[in-house]
Amino acid sequence: MKTPLQQKYLRKLSDLNDHLCFYLFNKQELNDKLSNFTPEDNELFTPDLFPHNSYSKKINVTLKKLPSFQEQNQLINFGSYFSFSYEFFHAYMEDVMEIISYINTVSLTRSEKQNTPIEEQLQLLISKLGHGTPQQEVFDTIKYYRLRRNYITHLLEVLTSGFSDLINDEGENLNLFWKDAVTELDFTNYDIGVITENEIVDLLKIQRILLTIIDKFIAPLLQKEGIAKYICTKRYIQPARINKDIIIERKKTVSKLAIESFGVELTDTEMDHAVKTIGVKK
Repeated sequence: MKTPLQQKYLRKLSDLNDHLCFYLFNKQELNDKLSNFTPEDNELFTPDLFPHNSYSKKINVTLKKLPSFQEQNQLINFGSYFSFSYEFFHAYMEDVMEIISYINTVSLTRSEKQNTPIEEQLQLLISKLGHGTPQQEVFDTIKYYRLRRNYITHLLEVLTSGFSDLINDEGENLNLFWKDAVTELDFTNYDIGVITENEIVDLLKIQRILLTIIDKFIAPLLQKEGIAKYICTKRYIQPARINKDIIIERKKTVSKLAIESFGVELTDTEMDHAVKTIGVKK
């Protein structure tokens, strides 16, 4: 089973990963070109080295300075890719909490939401479904992502106490939890301002795994009558008159959409109330 959000947000994260690969492709192409120059060319400027590139004049640095220029550019790019990936994941968490609340009619109180990080809100809401939650390491990892994203986007120079505590208390455990998924990412490392090439690949990979873990945990806990109601609300926006034949057609449509969007089969009984009451002209 799955939620209708899984494919949507995995595609966004995969597209972001493709853009990262394109950046790394261009980086390799540039490095190959630079390797063809000799030490005698070190003092030449980019307009001399790349006369057919209209942007060479805007950069206008010498060959020997291009590597450091490229390193700074990479730092900005990797930080952007990471921040974008977290924003996508944050949007997924908001959307999946809406689905849980709508389908299972559970919600957080105002006090439970107030000043509560989103990963803790998600964990609490899932717990209200009555079947536990994914492993604590999942939510600690999301917290790590949120705090590291904040460090980058807010241009912080020192770690917050909460981030330092997380690294100190949970870093080794997170390394153990993700040891088969990463190549370089180290959750015990306090020097998190610079994201390396292998690190950004690890970070984006884990983000996709996290989303899949959460989605697979939530989907089987969604009430089937609520799924039918959710589908009907999305499908039948304009009220219309219904009869026996229309009800039969609606059930065929809802049944098909339940399989496509949620990976679940609904019975006639589970669909009956929704197809007869939602989007129906009085």
